[in-house]
Amino acid sequence: PPLSALVRVEASSVQFTDTLIRRGMYPDVRDKPPLVLGYDVVGVVEALGDGGEGVRVGDRVADLTVLDGNARYIVRPCSSLVPVPPDVDAAQAVTLVLSWTTAYQVLHRFGRVQAGQRVLFLGGNGAVGRAAIALAQLAGATIDVTASARHHEALRALGAEPLDRAAPLPVGEYDVVVDGICHDAYLSSYRALRRGGRLVAIGFSEPASRGSWTGLVLGTMRLALLRVWPDDKGPARFYSITAERKSRPQEFSEDLRLLLSMLQRGDISPNVGRTLSMADVAEVHAQLEAGGVEGKQVLDPWA
Repeated sequence: PPLSALVRVEASSVQFTDTLIRRGMYPDVRDKPPLVLGYDVVGVVEALGDGGEGVRVGDRVADLTVLDGNARYIVRPCSSLVPVPPDVDAAQAVTLVLSWTTAYQVLHRFGRVQAGQRVLFLGGNGAVGRAAIALAQLAGATIDVTASARHHEALRALGAEPLDRAAPLPVGEYDVVVDGICHDAYLSSYRALRRGGRLVAIGFSEPASRGSWTGLVLGTMRLALLRVWPDDKGPARFYSITAERKSRPQEFSEDLRLLLSMLQRGDISPNVGRTLSMADVAEVHAQLEAGGVEGKQVLDPWA
């Protein structure tokens, strides 16, 4: 098509979000199965449509695709492609597109985290949580994360202070709280904030895992109220990388380019948990829905 590029996919990711899309529970996707899933890709431009500009055949690129990434080839608008250094690992690079960019924007653009502040991340063992651990420390902040006890040792080794996910959250102790769980419609997360603290909701894995639309609605309503009447804390906000990329594409590109340069310099080292073949994807979806998957699950479509 005009203004587009054919990309030969080197790597794409498989994550919990894909399971929500498959089940029709992801607000940013209204398409119904059959679908080709895959929220992000890294690959090489193989051909350009008429008028395609900004990239050349042979360029290595990344993109946030939302759908269609779990494939060997994908057609994308040239304007959406972000250059990828030729000397970085494709699996590590693709972890930056969704998970690390989410963590970076949540902490810096929404949470406005500063050196010396305290951050709480609910669900710290996931790919976004592990990215947030690294990025919070690079910003000079300390970070606590909730997780199952079996993950505490590994998370502590990364520099976080793990909290048991079943225990009540501390009250009034954090400058930034990031919640992708929505356990009680974000109420305990909000109460964990100090005066002036900021709650950033990034998901609703607990009600989604139960198939509970009620939990989703209650969480959305509470966030709306806390944004209008935030008490003595900063307004609560919901972060969606899809919405942010659509409304502020330049910021998305800038942040992903920054993370790719950090990867190239060795400042960050994304954790790739497992490299998958196409035949592995259904099994990994089941594992993601059950919980406890460690590290980013990366698909090599040529394996």
